[in-house]
Amino acid sequence: MPTAEAPPLTRTADERLRRPRTRGSFRPIDAARRQLGLLQVADGDGQAAISWLIDLDQRRVADARFLAFGGPWSHPAADAFTQLARGMTVDEACAISPATIEAMLRDEPGTTSCPDAALAFIPDLQRRALAALPLVKLLPKPVEKQVYQRKRQQDWSDADKRWLPLSLLKKIKAADEAVKRVIADKAPAATHRIEGLHDDFRIVCIVTGVGDAEKQTLGLFLNSAVKAIHPELSVELA
Repeated sequence: MPTAEAPPLTRTADERLRRPRTRGSFRPIDAARRQLGLLQVADGDGQAAISWLIDLDQRRVADARFLAFGGPWSHPAADAFTQLARGMTVDEACAISPATIEAMLRDEPGTTSCPDAALAFIPDLQRRALAALPLVKLLPKPVEKQVYQRKRQQDWSDADKRWLPLSLLKKIKAADEAVKRVIADKAPAATHRIEGLHDDFRIVCIVTGVGDAEKQTLGLFLNSAVKAIHPELSVELA
């Protein structure tokens, strides 16, 4: 952990603190969409965390980000380390020496920027990244939902003409009344709330007080009930 005696940031380090090149993190969905592995580790002292997207075939860091929340040097040092890691293999990135990072934070080539202790978290991150790599798996590519396009009015069916012109509140009220009738009959101990109506026909309903198996059966009855209002309506239970 950096001590209180650590020197103030150099101008170079302060610039990275104010305008980082690689700050941020990746989500599993980001890795899945890009068909890359997601490696995320933090050091044991809570200085910084790295988030790497890995080409698992080549063991290469395709993209890299960091978050820092430790001592004053953790942010610029993690930024420099992450910037260097991009494009390297994981082994190469984990062999970057703290001295290389320290040199990147100098204002003058011959003047040391920060003490060794301020960069002790870097080797810890590297050890943890190497240990985590064998556990990183490729997530299945997500099926991207198609953008909903509302029917053209000239293509409306008779059911559409009754349903689509209604206000959102009236649509939700009609759906809620249908749901209430089913729950009162099939699961009187349950409670429900219509979370919303999406894409004209998709009703999201939050139901509590029933088990997962009962919820599946209840969903079938609810879907049958709302189709009496419009044949394209569906209920998603949350």
